[in-house]
Order: sequence, then C-alpha cells, then structure tokens
Amino acid sequence: VLHTHRHLFAHAMGWRAYFGGMWNENLLYLDGEEHAAHRRILAPAFTTAHLGRYLAMMHTVVEERTRDWGARGTVEIRGEMRDLAFDVVARGLLGFAPPERVAALHDLRNAVARNPHSYGKAGYWAHIAARRAALNDALREAVATRLGAGTGDLLGAMTAAQAGGVLDDEHFLGHMQVLLEAGHTTTMDMATWALGLLATHPGYLERARAEVAQVAAEHGEVPTLAALRAMPVLGRAIDEAGRLRTPVDTAPRGTTEALHFAGYHIPQGMFVRLHLGATHRLPTVFAEPDVFDPDRFAPPRQEDRRTPYGLVTFGGGPRICIGLQFAQLEIKALLAHLLRHYDFAPIPEMTPPNVYDPAMLDDSLPRGLPLRFTAR
Repeated sequence: VLHTHRHLFAHAMGWRAYFGGMWNENLLYLDGEEHAAHRRILAPAFTTAHLGRYLAMMHTVVEERTRDWGARGTVEIRGEMRDLAFDVVARGLLGFAPPERVAALHDLRNAVARNPHSYGKAGYWAHIAARRAALNDALREAVATRLGAGTGDLLGAMTAAQAGGVLDDEHFLGHMQVLLEAGHTTTMDMATWALGLLATHPGYLERARAEVAQVAAEHGEVPTLAALRAMPVLGRAIDEAGRLRTPVDTAPRGTTEALHFAGYHIPQGMFVRLHLGATHRLPTVFAEPDVFDPDRFAPPRQEDRRTPYGLVTFGGGPRICIGLQFAQLEIKALLAHLLRHYDFAPIPEMTPPNVYDPAMLDDSLPRGLPLRFTAR
C-alpha cells in the first residue's frame, strides 16, 4: 500500500470518503503526477535548511505557552498541545500574526471540524459549507495582511505558485487548510502521549532528563538543531509514543484495480483502511508490543529496522508525511524544555487505558489528559 503497489491504492478515493466536503481540494486528495507537482511546491519549506529558522519560533511559542504551568499545578495537556501546535504551524509555516488572528483561525478550524452529531444529519453539510466558507475568508484576509510576506516561508512559495498560474485558488486554500489541520492535530497527539507516557514511566523520564541536562551543559540552555539531535534517549521516547499511540490510526485508500491480497479478493473501487495503529502492535514486528520500551529502537535491537515499514507513524514510501522533520523537531524542543523546567507526574484516576486506537481520543480521553506540574 505504501510502496510496491501504491498505484493500486488511491489517496483521492480514500481521503475524500473519509473527510467528505470538510476541506477544499488539497494534497491528501491528489494522486500521481498531479500530487508530485503540488508536493514539489511545498517540499522545499520542509527541508533541513529551513529547520533552524523554525526552531527559534518554536522556542518562543513553547516558552509563551508553558511559562505558568508550575503555578497552575494541574495542566490538561491535550488542550494545551492543541493550541501550542496550531500556533507553531500558523506562525512558523504560514507567517500569520498577531496572536489574536491565529486564535481566531483556530476557532474557525474547530468550528469546521466539530462533531457532526451536534447538528443532526440534515444540518451537518449546511454547517460544513458555511464554516468552511468563513475559514476561507479568514485565510484570504490573513494572507493579504500577513507579516513577513515574501520572506521565503511556505506561504511565500505557495503565493508565488499561485501568481504564476501553477496553483489555483481551490488548491491554494485547501493546502493551507490541511497544513493547519494535519500540522497541528498529529503533533498535538504525539506530544500529548509522549508526555503522558514519560510521566507514567519515571525511570525512563529521569534518563531523558539527565540527557537533556548534559546536552544543555555542553551546548547551552536554548537547544540548537545540533543539541536536539544529540538527544537519542529523548528521541526514542518520542518514537515509542508514536508507535503505541499512533496519531494517524488508519490510512484510507480506494482501490484502482481489482487485486488479491493475503487470500482475499478486493474489488476495484473498494474503500479500504490501512490500520497503522494495529501494525505497531504486531508481536512479529515488535517484542512485547504493548509495553512502553523506547530502547527497542536503540542498537543492537533496532526493532523498527528489522521489518521494512514496521514503524509507520508518519506513513512511508514516496508519500511519507511531508512535515515529518518539522513535527519531530517541534515535539523534541517542547519535551526538552519541559524536562529542563518542570517535574511532572500522572493523576492516577485520570490515566487512560493502553489501547491502540488513539485516533478516537475524544472517546478515550473525555477529560483530556491532566498531569501535575511543579517548577524545578
């Protein structure tokens, strides 16, 4: 599905059925050369050359968003991660400001994505059309008046492609919508679970804290790219959180031809879902797969490398998540900051079960995920 026979599994048929009319035409809905052409427009903004500039902005947002956590004591981290991750994408990739505008865009995004059961079947699509139109109007206004226009960020590249006739208005808006959506919800989930799993595994938490302290002594208090890359213990904890609590639980596709797979006949035009979260719990791939064990990724074990496409937190193959490095950097910078400045611990009666379907977070975390924070 991800590589050798990916031409048989169309993204357009899968993601359109999954999201319906929630978003404009976007990168998720494209296949073949059309997808490749649009990805070439967006990809340069996610290269290593840009990560240093993003990192400075990430540090600013993390400091702003977490500075009062010790005074608050109990912090519901899922909601906090939602706002923090949206800020990072809106400000870093798209150059939107001031904070009031970013908050307004987030409110409009939340209105589009609100649970359809709140409206009933008849009123749901009317709600989607109205809320999406309002979000698009706000995005157009933000683009027209944004700070730092033309400074080489992602939105600058998209604007140039639109002006050159390479990108039409439909896809221009759709790409912004999905960058804001995918760029904050998946990061929010991974950061939430990484914090929650470290809090419930204090032995590994202290190993990660010691690593962060050592790197800070060698590289300085504010981590650089090089400093963050010198934190493999913390990085493996993030990988293990992505394995156990896969942020994109299932990847929807539609079959372009009839095919046989594992003894099954799958007709052409069938809606199928690749269950990434279940893949990460296969005992044939990962030893004791329900156990939090970041050392499974360390030499000599390296369980993720024994089976091709064993770890697919960000997908795999030519269409691996375009924002992979951006998301990993953001989560690592956030955790390194929190480990330096706070002690945190779980609230036992609010610790969620260890299930492999974290995409259903609203069901498994009806009260979010609160942790107790104490300033160091």
